[in-house]
Amino acid sequence: MTVLSKARNAIAALVVAPVLLLGSAAGAQSQGTTAPVQTPQTERSVLGPEALVRDDARGFRPPPLGSELFLSTPADGDNTIVDSGYVLKPGDRVRVTLYGLVDSDQELAIDSQGNVLVPGVGPVRLAGVTAGNAPGVIERASRQIYSSGVQVYAAPVAAASIQVLVTGPVERPGAYAGGSDDAIVSYLQRAGGIDPERGSYRRIRVVRQGQTIAEADIYDFLQQGLSPQVNFRNGDAIVVGDQGSIVSVSGDVRAPYTFELAQPTGLGGEIMAFARPRPDVSHVAVVGVRQGMPFSAYVPMAEFVNFPLYDGDRVQFESDVRAAEILVRVEGTAGGPSVFSVLRGSTVASVLAQAPISPEADMANIYIRRESVRQTQKQLLDDGLARLERAMFTAPSRGPSEAAARAQSLSFVSEWIERARQVEPLGILALGDQDLNAVRLETGDVIVVPGYSQVVTIAGEVHAPQTTIFTGRSNVSDYVRLAGGYTPRADRRNVLVFRPDGRIRPDRRVQPGDRILVVGKPDSTLLPFIRDLTQTLFQTAGIFLAIDRAGN
Repeated sequence: MTVLSKARNAIAALVVAPVLLLGSAAGAQSQGTTAPVQTPQTERSVLGPEALVRDDARGFRPPPLGSELFLSTPADGDNTIVDSGYVLKPGDRVRVTLYGLVDSDQELAIDSQGNVLVPGVGPVRLAGVTAGNAPGVIERASRQIYSSGVQVYAAPVAAASIQVLVTGPVERPGAYAGGSDDAIVSYLQRAGGIDPERGSYRRIRVVRQGQTIAEADIYDFLQQGLSPQVNFRNGDAIVVGDQGSIVSVSGDVRAPYTFELAQPTGLGGEIMAFARPRPDVSHVAVVGVRQGMPFSAYVPMAEFVNFPLYDGDRVQFESDVRAAEILVRVEGTAGGPSVFSVLRGSTVASVLAQAPISPEADMANIYIRRESVRQTQKQLLDDGLARLERAMFTAPSRGPSEAAARAQSLSFVSEWIERARQVEPLGILALGDQDLNAVRLETGDVIVVPGYSQVVTIAGEVHAPQTTIFTGRSNVSDYVRLAGGYTPRADRRNVLVFRPDGRIRPDRRVQPGDRILVVGKPDSTLLPFIRDLTQTLFQTAGIFLAIDRAGN
């Protein structure tokens, strides 16, 4: 067996197990004997203002509202006229074809007087005529000269390209080609967009010969699709103004952006209209500067509507009110409804009393799936993997042979660590012998009532891993023999027996529904690393992780 395969088996055997659980320590938390793990909602409310102050200290702000308009540069516009409602103007081109007694095919430009010069017909005025009506105008003018022996076909083919200047705080100021009816936003996109640190999204002017002919507010475009209709001419300029007062928004909102106020100061209600707080928001934290001094406030939502905001303020919307009721789910062999709305502080026993329990339920192995436990387990796993990775790359070798073996297995172990980081814990909280009347529930908890099982699963370093019916015997060796016996790699002193709820049986006496895992002997070159990882995991209340062994 190669060093690589030994490394694979050693690591997998020591870390693989049916579930990730917190054992008695987690059970004690549910009873209130130690500080409870915060729920995501509580953690968000407590850490939110701290994060706001931290962002202020390092100068971080979310992107400006509307910045996504300028993530890419639009392709050069196609000047081919396809819109029948397009109004022709000087510089546009029209193809006129005469056939029959007269044969002519020419592409004609509309001159500065608004006419095209049709051969044999003379000037025909097209400026101000829509593209759809232009063929009829030319044909009627031609009929005054030619008889029915001459057929006339006309169609606008190209719009005149013009140069528009884009200036002010934009990424690439300059002159850009486009159509006279292109939107202001299109020209801003060609210029790379508005500078997020200096430019205004709300003060944009179109200037012609020194006079402002239109004003634009990107917020009007984003919210209502409104934009000034400008018939651009050569030499027109789009001038972006300097950025006005800004307020950055984060937290429980649908639009966490940096907003520009319409005036030097504004009210909270103005920001709420753009940021759109979520329904469960109750309070707002504000950090900023007032009269040259640091300022902070924490106010209810109703009061924030008329709260004055100033340039540079940071606002965070918070859900800081705990609901009187929580939602929990019951899965497994319980009948009747599966979701219950109960008062905060309700216990497992009080919920199970509302759910008819099947006679086949295995009440001794009831467990809870909990989101806060899952998050804690994930953090502990990531910490353990990081510690293992550091040890691998920094530990000295005792000789050339050990260094060569370690180098050979290093690539696999690094790959395995990356794969293990992608695994999500199950958040299982084993109740064991806890009094179900004392185990309080959190919102989102899932109470799992497993069914009684007759099977025993044998896996790991055995010749024929399998699932079999409980024989009535409780000796591990009896079941290992049913699975073909130990492999040469098996560590016979390291056999784990798991109960259906994931707890380890310390006496290794097998019962119905149990899972047996025969651990392999680790390769000597990897033993220090594996010991480091397993010590980290076991010291954090006996944590195991469910990993699919198929890829190992």
